[in-house]
Amino acid sequence: MLITGLIFCVIVCFVVPLGGLVLCARRKKGAGKAFFVGAAAFVVSQICVRIPILQLVLPQYAWFAIMQLNPWKYGLFLGLSAGIFEEVARWVCIRFLMKEQRTLAHGLAFGMGHGGIEAMIFVGINVVVCLGMLLGGQGALLPLGPWDAFLAGGERLYAIGFHVGATLLVLKGIRAGKALRYLISAIILHGLLDAAIVILPGVYGVGQMGVWLYGALAGVLTLAAGLICIRKTECQKK
Repeated sequence: MLITGLIFCVIVCFVVPLGGLVLCARRKKGAGKAFFVGAAAFVVSQICVRIPILQLVLPQYAWFAIMQLNPWKYGLFLGLSAGIFEEVARWVCIRFLMKEQRTLAHGLAFGMGHGGIEAMIFVGINVVVCLGMLLGGQGALLPLGPWDAFLAGGERLYAIGFHVGATLLVLKGIRAGKALRYLISAIILHGLLDAAIVILPGVYGVGQMGVWLYGALAGVLTLAAGLICIRKTECQKK
């Protein structure tokens, strides 16, 4: 069962986003550019800026250490900071780098790139290593079971869905001339999704499965909201 779970993770982290890229590229010219711009938006906003600040800069301040003792404050800080960095990066990239790539297909490709590179970096690479160890007869050394692998894959799946939905909301705002309104909405949704990872278990004692279900619901609803909003814009232009 563990090998099945790991293979599922590999499919979610690599096949789903890259398959989405191929499908979008077949529909619209420029989808490849949108995919890689989306990936770059995540790498710059998180890997190059936010995470170094969280790990190297803020630990030097006493208020940050104290805040970590309060799940509400710490969860909201992490969630909203992730939302601000990623959603602003999303807006900047779509606004200035994708002036001619603003259709539904381009938005889907951007979101796949953003969520896909996150999945590859944070889960996919480790899963490939674990799969190699398992196939090499070192499965006893792995610190996870089949259920953990399936949950990790499922978590990345709804996270990719969230990123696609958030991208479509930001794209809708830019196309409709209401960028600030939709950007703030995306930031709040992002904040609520990420904050729950700390708040639900820290305040309410919610288990791993409960957090997963909350995330899945948030991801599906954000994706649905993004699709509905952008489709209304596409229909109005026909």
